[in-house]
Amino acid sequence: MADGRKKKFIKELQEKSRVRKESGLFTVDGPKMCREVPVELVREVYVTESFLKSSHAEICSDLLKYKGFETVTDSDMKQISDTVTPQGILVVAEQIKTKGIRDIVSFNGTDAPLLLILETLQDPGNLGTIIRAAEAAGVTGIIMNDTTADVYSPKVVRSTMGSLFRVPFIYVTDVIKACDLLKRGEFTEGNKVDILAADLNGNTDYTLYDYRKPCAFMIGNESKGLSEEAKSCASKRIRIPMEGKVESLNAAMAATVIGFEAARQRRL
Repeated sequence: MADGRKKKFIKELQEKSRVRKESGLFTVDGPKMCREVPVELVREVYVTESFLKSSHAEICSDLLKYKGFETVTDSDMKQISDTVTPQGILVVAEQIKTKGIRDIVSFNGTDAPLLLILETLQDPGNLGTIIRAAEAAGVTGIIMNDTTADVYSPKVVRSTMGSLFRVPFIYVTDVIKACDLLKRGEFTEGNKVDILAADLNGNTDYTLYDYRKPCAFMIGNESKGLSEEAKSCASKRIRIPMEGKVESLNAAMAATVIGFEAARQRRL
């Protein structure tokens, strides 16, 4: 990779949200994550000679076969990789295109949507963990306001461990309006979606709600929680009872606890 401009662009994709938004691209690093990228989204593949000779190459054999690749030196890979110890493969991919909330709200009359709404989550690691836990809990879609961390930042991408490509998500400019439309059944054939606000002062134990019906639960900012406006648009304010002197749970942990309670109920 002799082209310095290409190296600079790849680094900017990793470091600058603005560049990712303008280009509609992002990077994926390492064999396990690279093989998770849907082939139709792959734009470019870079690998080192040592990677091609390693057992890891087999993991990505389909990707290398169908998309081709450019071989780079170990030195070049260190320059373009976001990780301290590059694993020898990096993909430049197109971002997932979602037209609107209707695209992520699956409702066929029998399977009720279970949505997760995030308001101003700032920590990339938290966001990635939440997306991964959401897939495991059976969350059918994620709605985020545009002040939530960039889902395509390298740290978020790594933290999702591939769930990024399997859980439908969308950013919206007005999450309160989105909640109001969901409550009116705008995207679910008239079936109203209950909006639940995770709130330390909530009056409903999170285990006492029936998650088997169409619903969405909201998780707020790591330090401030949900805004008063977000809380006020909720059908119910739910709380997670805690023992000891713990005041609150990490946002990712709270989302996981609620998500898996919903999963437990939906398995009954």
